[in-house]
Amino acid sequence: MTTRITRRAALALPAALAAPALHAQGRWPERPINMVVPFAPGGTPDIGARLVAPKMSEFLGQGVAVDNRAGAGSTIGTRYVVQARPDGYTVLMGSISFLIAPLVMQPMPFDPAEALRCVSLISTSPYILVVRADSPARDIAGFHAMTRARGAQLNYGSAGNGTPLHLGAELYKLMMGVELTHIAYRGSGPAITALLAGEVDMVFVDVPAATPHIQGGAVRALAAMVKDRIAQFPDVPTMAESDPRLAGYDVYTWAMLVAPKATPDGPIQRLNEAALHAARAPEIAQRFREIGFDYIGSSPAEGDERMAREKAKWLDVVQRANIRVDL
Repeated sequence: MTTRITRRAALALPAALAAPALHAQGRWPERPINMVVPFAPGGTPDIGARLVAPKMSEFLGQGVAVDNRAGAGSTIGTRYVVQARPDGYTVLMGSISFLIAPLVMQPMPFDPAEALRCVSLISTSPYILVVRADSPARDIAGFHAMTRARGAQLNYGSAGNGTPLHLGAELYKLMMGVELTHIAYRGSGPAITALLAGEVDMVFVDVPAATPHIQGGAVRALAAMVKDRIAQFPDVPTMAESDPRLAGYDVYTWAMLVAPKATPDGPIQRLNEAALHAARAPEIAQRFREIGFDYIGSSPAEGDERMAREKAKWLDVVQRANIRVDL
């Protein structure tokens, strides 16, 4: 028997075939989402993830579970997401460490900018240079003079080998043409403790870790490591404005939500909408300000462009400073 299709039915056929696909896309997500944090509980990325996850759950109508997978400078959790099925149900909420950590490993285990795509750059958080209150460097000009005069006799502390703060200090050395001796600690807190104990002369550190010590008068903030002055410390100049050789110096961390590269645009867009909805909630925005995050709220394309720029910048520093870390 031959089936006949009328002209009207034939014209309606493409729309009918498309309807199930559109309806299926509209249902996404159909199950809970796993938000991997590549650090232990309690750190800034973990706090950020746990703040936005409930609001994202409300928006999406599905649970968003925070899954801490720490280790190897964030590469364990990042690799887990890189290797996950690209369906939008496994995402990574990380700091800039997920981009930098693989760059200092030899061989590079994976290329984060090529293996991941951005859902949204949610916020950034500045870094700051501090010294003890009794340091002879009374301001950033005095600091520059001190590093030129004493060079490698001076020790600087960071949150660890291969961390963004380590690379930020190495970028300072490269741009200023000075030598400093690096002492790595297991986090910003221990680095600050070492500064207060006199083990190091300066610390390149994140603002949340430094703020109580600056406000308490135990340490002196000399320069913001970002391109614009920090809202909490408007009288502290930036590195870039302190010396022409530091033009363009801009070192910070971020809260960025990313997914495996092959994740389709549909889930990415839904996740982007959910993440921005969460970050814009007044109570979440207020908490972000309290922990030193500046709201950004990017599109996926803007986030991808930033990842590519930052990868190029830090890979150049890694190669010029010959930084290799066994994480």
